[in-house]
Amino acid sequence: MKKISIVCSLLIALQSFSQNTPEKISFSAGRSIVADSKDNLFVGLYNQMVKITPAGNATVFTTGKFFDFMTIDADDNIYTIESRGNIIRKITPDGKVNKMAGLDYKYKVIDGPLTTANFRSLDFIVSDKKGNLYVLDANDSIPNEKSPNNVSYKTFLIRKISKEGMVSTVKDAVSKKKIWVERPEGLGVDSSGNLYISYSGQRCIKKIALSPAGDGIISTVAGMCGKRQFHPVFTPGDISKAELFTPEDIVFNKKGELIYADGRLHRIIKISDKKVITVAGNSEIQPNNLNMAGRALEGYKDGPALKALFNFPLGVALTYDSKGNLFIVDGGNDCIRKLSADGVVTTFIK
Repeated sequence: MKKISIVCSLLIALQSFSQNTPEKISFSAGRSIVADSKDNLFVGLYNQMVKITPAGNATVFTTGKFFDFMTIDADDNIYTIESRGNIIRKITPDGKVNKMAGLDYKYKVIDGPLTTANFRSLDFIVSDKKGNLYVLDANDSIPNEKSPNNVSYKTFLIRKISKEGMVSTVKDAVSKKKIWVERPEGLGVDSSGNLYISYSGQRCIKKIALSPAGDGIISTVAGMCGKRQFHPVFTPGDISKAELFTPEDIVFNKKGELIYADGRLHRIIKISDKKVITVAGNSEIQPNNLNMAGRALEGYKDGPALKALFNFPLGVALTYDSKGNLFIVDGGNDCIRKLSADGVVTTFIK
């Protein structure tokens, strides 16, 4: 009887240990990342949002399947969207999830107050310093050629959600027509509230300077828009001659410099003082005749920024903390990398 009692005690102890031991979190489906005012990171995975403390401790913050794109406001509220969904959700600092905008099962571009406004299909979301949100929404005025009843996912409108709760569509300041974006792969906002969009198909980044009235003036920040559809080349240097590869996620550092990730070069690149400069990544670029879309060799290596290697094909996202450290979702390496303010790349968590 004593042996049976000991065995039962061991089984109960093992069961209790198993129940209290947290499941290891995999970052293999990392897509989005934001940092709050306390330098906690929040990473959007396939079906959950993970919180990572500055010390590197990771826990599941909340669950769902709507963390493909995220942004955070000055009060540490996080806003999320599911790729190709039409709902925007707000997640408070204590983890409460609420639907903020969008009508269930109704996919149509409708401006107006949040109670009646709607979206067609959302990709990308950013928050400016005033608390306004901007999203890219599928353009329902350009139907899919093969399926007229379905929207084309090649072009997107820019929708604004004001802090006061009004939804509008950004228009061109000159033509007064709705601005539409072709094949966007990144959306950023600077400290003055101007928008920046990565045009992957045109291999360039454009700026939309917004007026107080909410309309915009479009200009090219860097890249030769539309010069090369295939076989791209990466030409850093003066923006008057620079050519970009595949610009994706965009952020701004404390100096106001534009930082973007190139998804096929596997590099972090800066646009500052009218120059395009690589700040992290040393991938070997293949000859452009070997791959129509352009490609550099993937890698995984920590160390000085210009010797480090990345692997982005499954997703890349960027965010800064208050100390000037850049955190990178390294999708192909299933981890979060850190580019410190002094120029060293480390694996923050894997």
